[in-house]
Formats: sequence, C-alpha cells, structure tokens
Amino acid sequence: MSTSPELGIAAELTFQQRNAQMVERYAAGETLESIGASSGVTRERVRQIVAKLGGATAEESRKQRLAARESASAAGRAAFLLEYGQLARRIAATGATRPEAIERLQSVYPTIDADVADEALKESDIVFDKQDSDNIFSDEAIAAGIWYLLGSELGLAPDLERAATDLPLALISELRSVLAEAALEPEHVATILGVVASAQAHVEAHPDATITGKRYGTLREELVTVMGFESRKGATPWPPTRQTVQKRFGGWNDGLAAIGLGTSARGRSKGLLKFTEDDYRVAMRDFVADADRKKTVESYHEWVIVEAQAGRARPSVASIRNVFSSWGDALRSVSSAD
Repeated sequence: MSTSPELGIAAELTFQQRNAQMVERYAAGETLESIGASSGVTRERVRQIVAKLGGATAEESRKQRLAARESASAAGRAAFLLEYGQLARRIAATGATRPEAIERLQSVYPTIDADVADEALKESDIVFDKQDSDNIFSDEAIAAGIWYLLGSELGLAPDLERAATDLPLALISELRSVLAEAALEPEHVATILGVVASAQAHVEAHPDATITGKRYGTLREELVTVMGFESRKGATPWPPTRQTVQKRFGGWNDGLAAIGLGTSARGRSKGLLKFTEDDYRVAMRDFVADADRKKTVESYHEWVIVEAQAGRARPSVASIRNVFSSWGDALRSVSSAD
C-alpha cells in the first residue's frame, strides 16, 4: 500500500476509511474545501459525508481552526521574544517607540515578520516610548521626573508637607492623571510627590547635587518595569526617557540647568523650572509678533527650537498649554494684553 507524500496517509483507502478520515480531518479544523480538493470530491460532498456520519459541526470545526491558528501565532510570538526580546529591550531603553524598534530590527534582520513582532512586543513588559512623547508631558512634569529619580538615587524620604505647600497644583494634577493611567495607588503617587519635594529641599542645602543622564536612564527603566507602568495599554510611562529630556531642553546638561541642578541654587526661582509667569507671557507675545509664522502649535514648537539655537530658552508647547489651560487661551492672552 503506497503513501501520499502530500497528506502522509495511505493513498489506497476503502470507501469507509476515506469517509471516516474526512470526518476526522474536519473535526481537527481542516476546511471542507481543503478536504474535498485532496480527496477528489466537492466541498458539498464532504459536508454531506460529515453530516451523515455525525461529524463535527461547522462551528466546532471553525473553533478548532481558530485554536490551531492561535497556537501557531503564540508560538511565533514566543519565538520572536526568545530571539530578539533582549535586543528590543535595549532599543526601547534609547527612547524608541514600538514601531521604531520594529523598523530597526527589520532593517538588520529582514526575515522578521512585522505583524508577529508587533503583537509580541505589545504583550511583553518592554517599555517603549509613545509617538511624539516629547510633547506629552509639560516641562514641569519632565523636571519632576528628574527630581524624583535624583531623590530615589539619594534615598531621600518623602517630604509630604513640602509637597503639599510648594509643588505647583498644575503639576500635582498632571502627575496624578498620568500615574492614574498606570493604575498606581494614591499612596504611591503621594510618595512620588513627596520625594520630588525632598529632592528640591536637598539641592537647596547641597547645590552641587546632580545626576548623570546615564544613571537617570538606568533608574528610569528600573522604575517603570517594577511599577508596571508599561504593562497597561495606553499608559504613558513616567518619568519620561532621557531622550525626551534632551529633546525638550536641547541636551541633558541644559535640562539640568533649567531646573537648577548642578549649579548654585542661589537666585533660582521657587518651583521646578527657571521660567516665571512673565516668561510664558513674553514667549507668547514674541511668538505672535513673528509675522512670518502661522500661529499654530506646530509653528510654536519650531519657533522654540530656533530660539534655543539662538541661545534663548522658551517654554515648550506642553508647558504653555499647562499654564494657559489651552493653546487658544494662550493666543487670547496676547490679544487681551494688547
């Protein structure tokens, strides 16, 4: 008796054996079309045979197909993470988004299936930055991330009283909202705010205190992994990445200087940043006075970059919105001042 190389089954079957085999194959999830094509009969004839012999229903067969497909898909995702998971984690640590990480991997490993990679990374605990994440947080929230990780590095106890009296309410509200996305308990949020306040108090007494960008990145990755910030779909990992800090302020040292780290605390205005309320109003006034630009958020962002290159620090889009409540209100503030 010969064997079919395509099916791996006996080529010479009795009528009853062939029909029984059709029933088994359909129950295992194979389609009527596939069974009929390999058996030399129509799809409808296979259906009649299966029904006559009391085989699986169409719904049962469909479920088997879906289960088999999901099993194969899960195996593919597991294989991807086993081979590329650690490399993807290292790419994520640079501040890359998930699509950017996949593009990087595919560029040097062309056999990677983008869909499999995307699903695998979605299910993993790897921290990826969100698209345009440098505009998600206000300057104050970014600064708070630096303060918090500095306080964590120094092992400072949270100063809840100072947090309640000194931290800007807009910052408190923003961090509560961001951390709520990560399902962080209110007690943990309070601790974070307290450590931010403690770090500020520490720097007032020890103005040379600082933190390197490399150390910040290491602490940040450890924090978001332990706290599980990245595991909730749609959550924005905070503190922001080192790359986000650099994009916002033009460099790591510029970011430190903006909040008063690594320099004398003498003369530093109370709060998280060097910008005063007048700085925000002046920034909007100067921007609106630039007749060569459209008065859009995108144009303002470009203008801030040009100003920074000229040595003039300006508040970011996120901070403008945070201070004025909205971009429209920021524009209207200039009109009302006139």
